[in-house]
Amino acid sequence: MAKIKSIAHKGFIDEFEARSTDPKIVAKELRERLLENKVVKLTLGMHISDLRAFFDGVTDELGEPLNIAEDFSNAGEQTGERWMEIRYDEDIPDLAAFRHSKNAQPLHTDESYIDDPCDVMVFYCKNKAPAGGQTCFVDGSALVERMKVIAPELLDKLSTTDVCYEKAGNKRVEKIIDLSIPGNPLLNFNYTCISKNETPENKKLNQDFLEFLVSHVRGSFLEIPVGLKPGESVYWWDHYVLHGRNPFEAYKTDDRFIWKTGVKWVD
Repeated sequence: MAKIKSIAHKGFIDEFEARSTDPKIVAKELRERLLENKVVKLTLGMHISDLRAFFDGVTDELGEPLNIAEDFSNAGEQTGERWMEIRYDEDIPDLAAFRHSKNAQPLHTDESYIDDPCDVMVFYCKNKAPAGGQTCFVDGSALVERMKVIAPELLDKLSTTDVCYEKAGNKRVEKIIDLSIPGNPLLNFNYTCISKNETPENKKLNQDFLEFLVSHVRGSFLEIPVGLKPGESVYWWDHYVLHGRNPFEAYKTDDRFIWKTGVKWVD
């Protein structure tokens, strides 16, 4: 199993408004809330002119920031930069990359192919889509309880089979749903990143889980949408939730623009 922080959360999604422009103060409250909740949305109670400097400060205090940015034009090679753009680009074909399209994005975890992954992922919003584009979250614990009722055989396969996800020379082998910690399932899934060298059986398992999510989870009570306005941000434990994106309207490049990074949790 990859080195990830284990937290027994009490809640799923929380939201609070920052009343300070000091990243240390904001990050302290974020950390407290992330110890209790799997997803935390942050709104700002005041104008901050330099969002990048502010969120650099917040992530510095939140944990150990990792340089997760990838170069779309180079097959996802890592660039060594902290922040990665998630933005609509009218010059990139709509089916070429979810991060630059206006399509709905399937439920997934971000670090599925990273051997030493982030614990907490971070989005902050630079520009909001004219309509749609919310990030949707699914609580892993609720997902497992639902699968116990309607898809126990699939859950058994997902929780007993090691699957390899791979991208740009990075790879990670995990169970898609790891039930080794009672009451605290760990998730690792990104349909599009299944290794080309995986067995036919594991490729089918990857497909079967995607189809289950499409048929029984997307648009259901399990999925909670979180929208961001410019300056707002959201933080989530990548291995405790699945997340995806609703489709959105876009007419020109940057009509929706999110900056993304991740941190390792430090006690």
